[in-house]
Amino acid sequence: HLIPYEHALTDGRRVEIDFFQEDERFAGMALMNLIIREGRSWPFEDDFHSVEQYSGYFLSHTAFVVRALNNGMDASKRNSSSQGEILGCFYIKPNFPGRCSHVCNGGFITAPRFRGLGVGSLMGKVFLRAARDLGYKSSYFNLVFKSNDTSVKLWESLGFERVTTLEKAARLEGLEELDTAYGYRYDLEKLPEDYLGVPTAPHRQN
Repeated sequence: HLIPYEHALTDGRRVEIDFFQEDERFAGMALMNLIIREGRSWPFEDDFHSVEQYSGYFLSHTAFVVRALNNGMDASKRNSSSQGEILGCFYIKPNFPGRCSHVCNGGFITAPRFRGLGVGSLMGKVFLRAARDLGYKSSYFNLVFKSNDTSVKLWESLGFERVTTLEKAARLEGLEELDTAYGYRYDLEKLPEDYLGVPTAPHRQN
């Protein structure tokens, strides 16, 4: 089985990608609100004010956390980080209803103090395998902002194809002009069966 999936970050720290536990919803909401206030990578402007509201959005289908398996440091190497801390989180859900529900979307958050350690790349790779195993045929990300160079490079490095360009799509913090948004697609049916080195589960949905 893919989940929980253990991996070492670029600094050697061990983490696992696992399903959200009940008490981790609060950490997930705090990360979401932090990213909303940054105003650079998600379209939301208003915070989530209750864990129920947050869960209704982020945990409505399938959602995961990146959980530290041992104590360590953050990306600055100046601040400690404890076992069990949430370094990132992401969801997989249908991008469209009904006849187009085989196309999934994903939402990804890396905790700012753990950026640059490979958390985003890890989430992206597990997203591809998990989405395929859940039965989705393709993935489409609607709003990858041009100014978010890290995100653009990540998805292109993982083999996503840029299929749309929407100019003047986003009013982001720190930018004087409206930012362009890209749409990225991945054909999950072309993903190798043993992607990430994990055998395909016999009950995989198709």
